[in-house]
Amino acid sequence: MSRGRYAAPMSYADTLGMRVLEATPERTRVALTVTAGGLNMHGTAHGGLLFSLADEAFALISNLEAQAVAVEMHLSFFRAARQGDKLVAVATPERVGRTLATYRVEVRRGEDGEVLALFLGTVSRRERGKDRKALTL
Repeated sequence: MSRGRYAAPMSYADTLGMRVLEATPERTRVALTVTAGGLNMHGTAHGGLLFSLADEAFALISNLEAQAVAVEMHLSFFRAARQGDKLVAVATPERVGRTLATYRVEVRRGEDGEVLALFLGTVSRRERGKDRKALTL
């Protein structure tokens, strides 16, 4: 994953060509362009590709200020993506508590395009102590 000034790449995200556009606790954006390798048998973007993009934005935002692991995720598909489409996953917090946090991720066609899929995910979180290093992007 090309992260520019952000942290070292994660191999799966790098393989899919993901790029971090923004990473703050209030909003995280991750993008990728649909290639021929990301298509399903119908010639549209594979659902797993959209899920992976949403999950990457979810993982980044939820681990910025705490150590977090997913406990539940759900994705609803609204529209198909096609080869060449630039997809942007925009993650925002719905509720962040002491031990649980829920995030909303919209997968859009382009920066301000239509919502193709909606992801909701919840993490179990633990505040980082002095001995735990914060995630630096």
